[in-house]
Amino acid sequence: MPERIVTMPGSTDQFVLTERPAPTLAHRYRPLPTGMDHTHLTVVPAHHVRTGDIVTAFFTDGPGTRHAEHVPEAFTAHPRPLGSCPQQCEECEDTHARRAAADRYVCLDPADDHADCVIVFRNTPVAIVPATTAARFPPLDSIPQLPDLFTLTDAGTGPYEALPVSRGWSPFATISVARATAEQIAADLPHTHAGRHLTFHWLHDSLLIASDPRRRTDPGRPGRLIQPDADGRYRIGGLWAWQEWSTPPCPDCSTTTEPVDIEGERVWRCTAADCTRRTYGTGDPDDDDDLPPYTETDPDGATIVYHGTGEIDIEATAELAAQDGPDEDDQAAE
Repeated sequence: MPERIVTMPGSTDQFVLTERPAPTLAHRYRPLPTGMDHTHLTVVPAHHVRTGDIVTAFFTDGPGTRHAEHVPEAFTAHPRPLGSCPQQCEECEDTHARRAAADRYVCLDPADDHADCVIVFRNTPVAIVPATTAARFPPLDSIPQLPDLFTLTDAGTGPYEALPVSRGWSPFATISVARATAEQIAADLPHTHAGRHLTFHWLHDSLLIASDPRRRTDPGRPGRLIQPDADGRYRIGGLWAWQEWSTPPCPDCSTTTEPVDIEGERVWRCTAADCTRRTYGTGDPDDDDDLPPYTETDPDGATIVYHGTGEIDIEATAELAAQDGPDEDDQAAE
């Protein structure tokens, strides 16, 4: 990946700037406007960020060489003193609870309907596109927001793509999904604990979610008819709890995992360089015993057999190596 190494006035550290990662299921990075990239970035202490600058990344801890840690969604800075939050957000409440000295921090962007305040130490290195440079490119909001991802609180379903929700959204509120996603939800829910009392029927363009009268536990809430809005989207919710979806952590080292499909099944693989762990991500380690085994070839050309979880199957690997070894008759002839 292309990178630049820059310095910051008043610091002996070196800051490594990289291209913004492409969005994946594991890493939700909203792209920058067309043409804007890491070559337009500079590094300044947080208290030097000015209104109109675009904040794109912070950095790993120093001293020495410090690598960019991209923020999921770059934002236009609106610096203001600590303690002037217009939304009474959690970030400000936590900072206030720590009795932090206001002159040691700076708020780079105040809270809005979707995000809390961005509060950092005054001298925190920040990667920015200066406002004068950003003015040459399309505005940030010209890039569509990435969809939010949701699942159920008691099942490994999804993820289901929905329009971004507000900061005050609650698990029993609705999410807005496309027709294909609504169909997937209708297919998944009957097989989960949350949907065990519900039936799903399509009536032309409308989705009827009804309570099965034979198993109804809440007679006062038999269900609802969900019709598409003017954009053809379905607002689904209120009958079970949604949960914001995230990739499961590695069971061994807690590192972020990434999805990989094996034999038609979704499996999560640890992204740490020194860890081969795979998991179904259900939280139940017994489930991982059913992961399909696999083989890989090492740099010397030897075939290594792995259990589905990523542990080396020593017996199978040794047996395979014996089969590939020199024939005893050939050794005797030599």
